Amino acid sequence: MDNKWLRVSFISQGTLAAYFQAVQWIPLGKWNYQPGLEPLLTQALGGTLGVKDVLLVALFTFPFFVFWIAWRNGWTWIVWIGVIGYLSWLSMELNTWWIAYIFGASDAWMSVYQRVFSQSTNFLPSSGRHLPPDALHVVLHILLFTIVFSTIFGLLKRHSVERQIT
Repeated sequence: MDNKWLRVSFISQGTLAAYFQAVQWIPLGKWNYQPGLEPLLTQALGGTLGVKDVLLVALFTFPFFVFWIAWRNGWTWIVWIGVIGYLSWLSMELNTWWIAYIFGASDAWMSVYQRVFSQSTNFLPSSGRHLPPDALHVVLHILLFTIVFSTIFGLLKRHSVERQIT
């Protein structure tokens, strides 16, 4: 099941899995600063790290490994299920961050943003109720977008090649 689009997806998924682990484990200053949420490494060093937290963060590597196994074995249907999962995550992220940025945030989102994300690294301008996604999430969105579209293009290309063979 080797084609360049699925290779891009595989690399992007590995990058996303590593990135997610890094921002959850390592204190990176304002990049991943959220009041009340300590990076897992800080919790571990302080003796407050819980097993549930580790398992939840580790769970985010699961789609990468499932894709890898499915890709190597040609299990296209599992890859399709995976892309639906990533598309759902991307959709939630776009709805949470970009709709509020483009059209203006609700009172509830403004409250959450001010409390949790206002001190994070931003590079997009804000104006009134138009609150930009923080840089951590912009990178996450780029990776998710790359995964979704490279996987879909790769699967469609594979399907097209299979149809030409038969």
